[in-house]
Amino acid sequence: MAVGGLRDVLADWTDYDGAGFELGKILGVFPGDQSFGGVKRMFWTDGYPLGEMLVDVLDRMAEAGVLLKNEDLQYRWNPDEPNLALTQDDVERRERTS
Repeated sequence: MAVGGLRDVLADWTDYDGAGFELGKILGVFPGDQSFGGVKRMFWTDGYPLGEMLVDVLDRMAEAGVLLKNEDLQYRWNPDEPNLALTQDDVERRERTS
């Protein structure tokens, strides 16, 4: 795990499965020495709640503006300071107008 946490790990665009894996390592769900190959099925196959939950967290972080998400299902840390005071109504309003 990078010293700076998720901000450093997601400094560049990262595929959803790799980003979810890194989030899981940072949260302590996966041991620090866990290889991606041993858990990739959690992200590629339906029916693994842990993989789905980690990607859901990434999506929520993107909705809040902490992460950016592109059309290739990649995530990266938003280099701009996010507005942490956004409410769910603000997020939904922003989605309707974009």
